[in-house]
Amino acid sequence: MKNEFLHADSIKVLADLPDGSVDVLLTDPPYPNQQGLFPETISDGYAGVYLGAKKARNFVVFFWSPRTQAPLPPPGWYEVARHIWAKPDAASITAYEQIIVWARNYKRLRSKVWTVPILDFRTLSDWQPHPTQKPLRLMRYLLDLYTKEGESVLDPFAGSGTTAVACLQMKRQYLAIEKDPNYADVAKKRLDQRGEREFDAPEKADEGGHAPPETAPPAPEEQKRKPAAKK
Repeated sequence: MKNEFLHADSIKVLADLPDGSVDVLLTDPPYPNQQGLFPETISDGYAGVYLGAKKARNFVVFFWSPRTQAPLPPPGWYEVARHIWAKPDAASITAYEQIIVWARNYKRLRSKVWTVPILDFRTLSDWQPHPTQKPLRLMRYLLDLYTKEGESVLDPFAGSGTTAVACLQMKRQYLAIEKDPNYADVAKKRLDQRGEREFDAPEKADEGGHAPPETAPPAPEEQKRKPAAKK
């Protein structure tokens, strides 16, 4: 699968996509919420998660509100982890979201808590006019956990394209689909710009699930080992 972004109805695209044709589904579907967001597509969110499970070989990873019951895995899938994304700069009453992980093999994996701001000083340029945009750094952590370099990732609710951008950074192949013409246009422009840039190797979360800072000074031991600057 080659990198591809589609402005289309994801349910129709998923219906025509061969079963088991992608490695991982990673998405933020529209789900029931207290803010009245995306009410006309909430049913698409459920359908997209279940249809996407038929297309994925290894993992299904999706965001869901802690205030509503998350979908149960379909036959042949098992919930193996439930992570928490804590949002220190959230304006909403519930300052966290769940990240549900299904796998075809029943093997419990460590559930983690990531404290990652929606925006920080290095990601202001990544912000797009989308009400539920996810941090690029958080998507990279999920890709690092559940995919390998060169694997294919499906995002049927691409929004402003964050999953696809993270795939470019992490050298994964993506198929991203967005129905809304305004968000699709934003995502396409964002991907065009990102495709022209080179990226440094992204940082990883530690074993406890703690996100490292975007920038960090070297440890004292490392500072001592550095050679003195020539005068």
